[in-house]
Amino acid sequence: MLGALLLPSPAAVPTGTVAKSGGGEAFTIVVLPDTQGYTVSDELAQSMETQTQWIVDSRERLDTAFVLQVGDLVESWPNENQWERASRAMSTLDDAGVPNSVLPGNHDLDVTTGESRTYDSHFPPTRYADASWNSPTASYGGYLGQDQFGPDGIDRKNKDSYSLLTVGDTKLLLLSLEYETPAYAIDWAERVIAAHPDRAVILALHGLITTGGVRSTDTERTDVTPTTEVDLWKDFISENCSIAMVVNGHWAHGDDGEARRSDLNDCGEPVPQILSNYQGRANGGDGWLRYYTFHPAVGSVDAFTYSPTLERYETDDSSRFRMPVDLSPSHDDVLLRGGSTWRVWNAKGDWPTGWTARGFDDADWAQGDAPLGWGTGVETPVDLGPPPENRARAMLFRQTVEVDDADALSAVTVSTRADDGVAVWVNGALIGTSHLNDKKPTSETFADVGRSTDTATDEPVTFTVPPGLLRDGENVVAASAHVNYFGTASSTFDLVMTGTREGSGSD
Repeated sequence: MLGALLLPSPAAVPTGTVAKSGGGEAFTIVVLPDTQGYTVSDELAQSMETQTQWIVDSRERLDTAFVLQVGDLVESWPNENQWERASRAMSTLDDAGVPNSVLPGNHDLDVTTGESRTYDSHFPPTRYADASWNSPTASYGGYLGQDQFGPDGIDRKNKDSYSLLTVGDTKLLLLSLEYETPAYAIDWAERVIAAHPDRAVILALHGLITTGGVRSTDTERTDVTPTTEVDLWKDFISENCSIAMVVNGHWAHGDDGEARRSDLNDCGEPVPQILSNYQGRANGGDGWLRYYTFHPAVGSVDAFTYSPTLERYETDDSSRFRMPVDLSPSHDDVLLRGGSTWRVWNAKGDWPTGWTARGFDDADWAQGDAPLGWGTGVETPVDLGPPPENRARAMLFRQTVEVDDADALSAVTVSTRADDGVAVWVNGALIGTSHLNDKKPTSETFADVGRSTDTATDEPVTFTVPPGLLRDGENVVAASAHVNYFGTASSTFDLVMTGTREGSGSD
């Protein structure tokens, strides 16, 4: 779903109640954050039991379809008593037939040896494969170690698993991966996703974004070569365009355990990444949990934060919010991926003659991976040069795209993330402008509005490439990203080109 979304106001969805959406059945997925603080004693474990019982009791009202637990079930992995408490609380879901999954966090295994016999004994694959909730609409799909999609080479039991969920016309793959996901788990996850091309993916991890909304390069596992959160996004999540949303726990800073961000994947779709973890609050977390109500018909998700033990909602912007999310898997060919390497020119004065056309020599331009620019969410910073009053009003970008059999392509679109304004050319022809004062932009053109990086990411601007403009072989995509005023705090750019090839699409 490229382009801006017209979303209902939050008031249209009463707190704690699912609103049915015409053309797409609404449903809820509950995320049960780190429960380690509850399992340390029988008294505190009552909060976790209250959480799971509330999930059962509210299931019909919220149309709860699944529960994702995001790791750190216990505080100390060798402690059998803690595992018994965690298992007992999760059994409330099992006994009531509520589909659910778990994954191991850093407290659920030995990060120096990888040992996790207690996790394996209390949450084995058989607990889920034999669960009463398995049905044609919700089922445990499998785990890393059963050689389901070719040889796995390792048996991680239920540490890496997936489930299948169907709600009306919405088909989901719910994927749970172990902490600091090693290469063997990523390879397995790639095969699972490839085996389910008709399903959008919701990915559950222990860690991805921190309380500051950034992805870390720090790791602590020494039993394997761990994957950093930065690399997990860059080399796995962003490249798998069916991953529609990511949830995680792990990170907390005192009472603060909430954050969110959205980045364009390689297909130009915004992917929400959301942290919820309340272990730093009183009494092991005071029972706070997060649930998400999806509205497939309008491509949005509503987030709610609730404590069954305190019997109240948290309603600040970090706890109650709406984000665009597309649960319809894409079948388009990606001609130019997000995060590609672009040539970039950023200097005051007239633009170079012919810079949008094929044959222009851009060898002396700088280059870097998108998103490019300055401010937040930038992969490659662009030198701002002189003080604000002397800066250029626009950055220029060039990229070549190799196309085979251009005549077989249809519905070719270009989706841009740009704040504040943007213009795009293909093979020298201007195909569209957005948020610019001039329809034929020049080096003197300002954007007509200040758009934040978050807005630019959540609401990418899409242009259609006219039929016949692409040719076999090398094509040039050029773009100018314009600021609203010289001193703007951010200006970022990324672009994706997709198309439908004759004979492709869903069956």
